[in-house]
Amino acid sequence: MEFPLHPHNALTDAAGQLALLHHIASELDRSGTPYQATLAAIVDLLRVAMPNVRLLAWAACYRDLQPVDQRLRQARRIDAVDIDGRFYQLTRLHGEYHPVVLVDDTPDPNNTPPTYRGLVALLAAAVRFIQARTRARLPMTSTEHRPRSGPDEPIFVACGPDGAFLRCRICAAVDEVTVTELPSMAGYGEDTDVRCTRCGSTETTDPIFGWRATPAAGPPLPQHDQP
Repeated sequence: MEFPLHPHNALTDAAGQLALLHHIASELDRSGTPYQATLAAIVDLLRVAMPNVRLLAWAACYRDLQPVDQRLRQARRIDAVDIDGRFYQLTRLHGEYHPVVLVDDTPDPNNTPPTYRGLVALLAAAVRFIQARTRARLPMTSTEHRPRSGPDEPIFVACGPDGAFLRCRICAAVDEVTVTELPSMAGYGEDTDVRCTRCGSTETTDPIFGWRATPAAGPPLPQHDQP
């Protein structure tokens, strides 16, 4: 699943990727940050569909230059680190159909791409964040029974056994949520829309603007039977 970036963090070249990975990791370790809210929304979406889902790895996709036959060729890379510390790198040269795949079971931090350390930090921060929310009875027990008070707080919280259902913090509806995922109009990634069918509150993510919450102006009007 793609982790959307804040527009201010968009990269113009691969040189800034290491700093970006460490920045996201630090944001996941600080309470109340937009990136914490983004990860919380992603985890909640996944657990609605697959309650036993767990984090296995983080990956970074970027463009780079690869030396081939004494000249540089454009390449697209995917670097990843899993929870066992294993390092993966997929490199596909421009014009080639098949990537070259590297898997290192015991990577040497001094002999890996710069993204390795950033991904290790990001993975560790994500695991800490998810474990903290699990201990607090997903997600954020302290906010589950009080109104949503800030623009960066999620609208939907998990409830029920093992967090199997979503509860709207605007109108208190339980399991009255629709989740829509479509290819993004940005041309890459996906747009997601989580909507309360009772009051109309939404949480959305997209590759350009990241995570956004739009609470309904007020609770829904009571329904009356038509004569």
